[in-house]
Amino acid sequence: MIFSIATASSADNMPEFCFYAEPQLCFNFHNENASDSLPQQGAINMCHCRPHPNVTNSWYCCNITHISMITACRNTSSNWSNLHIHNMTMIEVDLSLSIFQTLHSLAITDGNISRLVKSFSRVSQIKCLNFSNNNLSNITMRAPPFLKFLNISKNNLTQIPKLKQNQNITLDVRDNKRMLCKPLLETIFRFKFVAPNSSYCLLDNNFHWFNSTDSIAINQLEMARRFHTECPVIPGKGNCICAPEHMIRTGDPSKPEVKIFCRVDCSNLGLTELPSKLPLNTFYFDITNNNANIGKHFHNNPTYQSIAKLFADNNRIESMHDLEGTKFMDHFQEIHLRNNAISRLPEYLLTNVLNSYVGRIIYLGGNKLICDCNSAKVLKIWLLQRSRDIPDYNDILCRNMPQRVMELQEIKVCQSPHDWTAYVYYLIACEVILLIALIAKVSYDYWVFKTAGYLPWPASKMPKLPCDWLCES
Repeated sequence: MIFSIATASSADNMPEFCFYAEPQLCFNFHNENASDSLPQQGAINMCHCRPHPNVTNSWYCCNITHISMITACRNTSSNWSNLHIHNMTMIEVDLSLSIFQTLHSLAITDGNISRLVKSFSRVSQIKCLNFSNNNLSNITMRAPPFLKFLNISKNNLTQIPKLKQNQNITLDVRDNKRMLCKPLLETIFRFKFVAPNSSYCLLDNNFHWFNSTDSIAINQLEMARRFHTECPVIPGKGNCICAPEHMIRTGDPSKPEVKIFCRVDCSNLGLTELPSKLPLNTFYFDITNNNANIGKHFHNNPTYQSIAKLFADNNRIESMHDLEGTKFMDHFQEIHLRNNAISRLPEYLLTNVLNSYVGRIIYLGGNKLICDCNSAKVLKIWLLQRSRDIPDYNDILCRNMPQRVMELQEIKVCQSPHDWTAYVYYLIACEVILLIALIAKVSYDYWVFKTAGYLPWPASKMPKLPCDWLCES
């Protein structure tokens, strides 16, 4: 087992498999006497590396201005297991050099390197890398397969390396004054951090979070780890995907704290009902392409209370009334309900929530409503007025008519069906006209009879009534 013999202050929190040579070893570097273990006398002026006096197969190098000061030690470098380079003032270091490939621990500290180029070989056995106290602003290397500890403290990094391997790596990122919180938050699930309560990142406004550059301790970001443990698992369906969405600052401005919100993606899982529990502070909830209805979770489930963006396209949601009276409707930002089974729109509800906050958006395209005269007279006009809030209003369809709501024509849709009561007025008018004609005829016949003594036709041709016989007799 390899042990570091550095002082506690110089190798704080370093694991035991990391080699660290004390800086004092470089103070009288050129006054040391050559030994049998050193390179041959002809190369002594070029080789700036020495074996550590107490740790086997471990070497240290001092004041390196060119890589030849290390490669000149090739006669002994094949036996090196650990190497610590103090005060390397080169601009870049090539990590693919053969001299580095057999190491288990490499430290390049207290120098001025600004770039690490290329990567270790795929068969490298290195477990510990220490690049602390340099001038690195970006690290793009591929992580060695057995890497367990990476010290990149006291540099000028804005984000941690994008190490693609799924390894249990511990990082030391302390004293990187420009480290940003957002990229750190996105990868925090993959690493452990040394002293997270004294490692800080910036709340930078470049990511639309804050209008300041306050710093917070990384341990406040580590609360986002629970998003992974609390992410819904649907038996027989699969797992939802949970990740940090954004942060807001809370607490005393002099000691800023953050509240981290979660993004939950449960799309394409064949859900028939919503998960019973979501991670705390879920802000973005996606259940697109399932077979679910809204149910009662938005009313009585506390883990649904912080949702502001709901993506529920391509489900079987039949009504928006399930959302009425919920906290979600008080603070939502976006609702996506395209291609569901909604048959009617609660205009009064949507008017209230859309008027209460500018910028809210609801997507309803592809739903097939029951269309009637009210749809043509009222709903169509309402949708036009809400075109900014309902961008896909023109894609809302009719269930009982082969057309869109916006294509409805009042003159056609609002015609009443015919029945017998529509003809009553015509019958009454005809009866009145016939009665007037009859009275006029009788009056005319009477006038002719009185003046000429006979009845005009057709009264003269009418059969006699019993009373006429009596009058003649």
